[in-house]
Amino acid sequence: MGHVTQINAAKKEAKGKESYNYKPVYKHLKPYFSSADIAVINLEHTLAGEPYSGYPQFSSPDESIFAIEDAGFNLIATANNHSLDRGKQGLERTISVLDSMGLNHLGTYKDSLESHSKHPLFVEKNGIRIVFLNYTYGTNMLVEEAPNVVNRIDTVQIANDIKRARHASPDFIIAIMHWGIEYENPENAEQRELAKFLAWRGVNLIIGGHPHVVQPFDKIYVPHNDSVPVIYSLGNFISNQRDRYTNGGIVFEVTLQKDGKTEIKDFGYMPFWVYKFSRNGANVYRLLPECKKTDYPCKEYKMTGEDRNAMELFFSDTKKTLKNVRVISPNLK
Repeated sequence: MGHVTQINAAKKEAKGKESYNYKPVYKHLKPYFSSADIAVINLEHTLAGEPYSGYPQFSSPDESIFAIEDAGFNLIATANNHSLDRGKQGLERTISVLDSMGLNHLGTYKDSLESHSKHPLFVEKNGIRIVFLNYTYGTNMLVEEAPNVVNRIDTVQIANDIKRARHASPDFIIAIMHWGIEYENPENAEQRELAKFLAWRGVNLIIGGHPHVVQPFDKIYVPHNDSVPVIYSLGNFISNQRDRYTNGGIVFEVTLQKDGKTEIKDFGYMPFWVYKFSRNGANVYRLLPECKKTDYPCKEYKMTGEDRNAMELFFSDTKKTLKNVRVISPNLK
């Protein structure tokens, strides 16, 4: 996300050498993100240009996406409830910036021709052909101007997209869903039904977001096929939200293996906490993995007892929510 405090913090981080600098936010986890063949992120702010703004209608500096790419992310999902925050100009400029960087992206399009040619999105890596789908429940009651397209959760359209994708014989299909109710820790019946709908039509992995809190993991069993993993919400990535459950999130990691048939060889999650503190009168943001006072990267900071308690509570809450999933603890030194 791109709250005003984050924009101001990035300006302070630039120290007059550039306009904005978001790169330090991700520096501790960059080795982990960069190690992935494909690293996907939900971009929940527009790149609409100045004037920059936070909630409720987000527009962040281009440097925000430069830092995301620098951290290792190479596929951007743009269908979410903030896709139309700055209208037609915001949607189109966001796409233009991503295109200029050569980043794969999906979810919003300048017109129906672009939508039809680029969605579903096919990405081939290490001989495995993966299809990505991306949809949102809505856009905060804003309506796209013609000819713009925002992928919305419409079961008829989704079924057609999956059918079209399957005709191209992909090895694996991943659906990125912006759904659910904000700040609700358990998933709801609508999410469960939609996940079942996706799985029974051929989606192999379902990744959810929007509630701003980590929601449970489950497997959907499909007749004559493998089970389909679904993580209902990854929580927040980087934001200014500080309440319990909202001040962190997870990366969901999946390893695919192709030996005739493509299967999930392994999966797990890495939790992280958003550390916000003050330095020289300015806000500073850092993503931190679970770590002790004497471990990297926590040892770099003079964390208050209140902050450490909040961080430990987030990790504890997350492990309770995802008690049936393996925790990944990468070596980041």
